[in-house]
Amino acid sequence: MTRLLSSIALALSLALGAAAAAAQNDVSGNWTLTINGPQGVIDSDATLKQDGEKVTGSFSGPAGDATVAGTMNGSTLALAFSVNTPEGVFDIKLSAEVNSTEMKGTLDYGMGVADFTGKRK
Repeated sequence: MTRLLSSIALALSLALGAAAAAAQNDVSGNWTLTINGPQGVIDSDATLKQDGEKVTGSFSGPAGDATVAGTMNGSTLALAFSVNTPEGVFDIKLSAEVNSTEMKGTLDYGMGVADFTGKRK
């Protein structure tokens, strides 16, 4: 009987741990991003929605608003979007490691890479 109860307790602990980890890696919500661009620091906002591994949303910054789409796989976020600037259209790829309240990664804008951090609002 003790063995059965121990097995059930272990199974519940593993299930609860997996559920907590999944919730921790949900990027849904509002974020403030600080980008270390080639012209200096750029602040922008992101609103993200996660459905399984699929992530959609929008970015808002000095270059305007952009619709984003991508994936969340484990703790790795990958997004892609385009922005229109006076220099033309830039296709941007974002890659970040995310925990429940912060993210850290890079933005590849085609002519270079900028690092950034993000905090959940």
